[in-house]
Amino acid sequence: MNWNDIRYFLAVARRGGLTGASQDLGASPSTVARRIETLEAALRTRLFERRPDGYGLTEVGHAMIEKAMAIEAAMVDLQDGFGERDGRVSGTVRIVTVETLAHHLLIPSLPRLQEACPDLSLGVVVNAMSFSRLPQRETDIGLRLCRPEQGNFLVRRIGTIAFGLYGSKAYVAGHPIVEDRLPIAGHRLITWGDSLSFLALPRALRSWTESGIATLMVDSMQAQVLAIKAGNGLGVLPCILADGEGQLSRIKPELCRQEEAIWLVVHEAVRHMKRVRVVSDFIETIVRQHQPALAGLAP
Repeated sequence: MNWNDIRYFLAVARRGGLTGASQDLGASPSTVARRIETLEAALRTRLFERRPDGYGLTEVGHAMIEKAMAIEAAMVDLQDGFGERDGRVSGTVRIVTVETLAHHLLIPSLPRLQEACPDLSLGVVVNAMSFSRLPQRETDIGLRLCRPEQGNFLVRRIGTIAFGLYGSKAYVAGHPIVEDRLPIAGHRLITWGDSLSFLALPRALRSWTESGIATLMVDSMQAQVLAIKAGNGLGVLPCILADGEGQLSRIKPELCRQEEAIWLVVHEAVRHMKRVRVVSDFIETIVRQHQPALAGLAP
C-alpha cells in the first residue's frame, strides 16, 4: 500500500463514485477503479459497496476515513512546508453552508479569493443539514447556523445573522398591522416544510404570530421569498436577503428580530492544511466585513 492508494480512496469516498473522483485526480475512471481494487486486495477487505448510483463506504471504509485524512493532512503539511516558499495555495476545498449564506455572502465574494489563489479549486455544497450528519466526502469546511453536537471538529463563532418578519408592500397595504406588541394576530402565514423545521425561522414565526392561517408551506429560501413577494402572507426571512428586496416591507423590526450565531466548522483532520487555513481565514474575514448587513443593521 502506498500514498497514492490513499489519495484514490479519499477521492472516491468524497465524490461517491468513479467519475467525480477521476476528474479530481486527473485519471480515467477505469484507472481509479483499478487502484481501489488494488487497495482492497492489499488490505484484504472491501472498502466500498458498488451500487448503481455510485460507490458507498462499507463499515470498514467509514472506519478508515479519519485515518486516511490524517495521512493526507500529513502529506499536505509536508508539501506546504516547501510550497509556502513561493506563496502558492493549491488543491480542492469543499465548503458546505446554507442557502442564504451561499447565495448572498459566500459565492459573490469568491472571486477575490480566486484572484489571490488561482491554483485553488473550490466546491460549495448548499445543504441545511447539520454539518456532522453530512457525508465526509462532501465537506472540509462548514459555514453553519447550528453548532455541531458531536464529531471531531474545530468550531468558532465568527458572526451573527438576523431574521425578521416580512410581507409584500401590497399585502401590508391591504392587511394593515396595527399591533404594537407581540404576538401579531389574524394574518395569512407562509410556513416551512418539515425538513427545515429545526431552523430558527419557523420558531421565530411561531413566536411572533398568533391565530394566523398557514395558507402555504414551502421548503426552500427562494420559494419563501417568491411566496412573500407574491402576497401570499407574512413570513420570516434573513435580513441580508430581504432588506434588499424593494417589494418587501419589514414588519415591526423593533419587535420581530431574532439573531443566530454563525459557526465556522472545520474537520480536525484537515484543519492544518494550508489551503483549508487560507479558505477558513477568508470566510471569517468576509463574515466580519458583512456583519452589519447580516445583522439587519445596514442602511
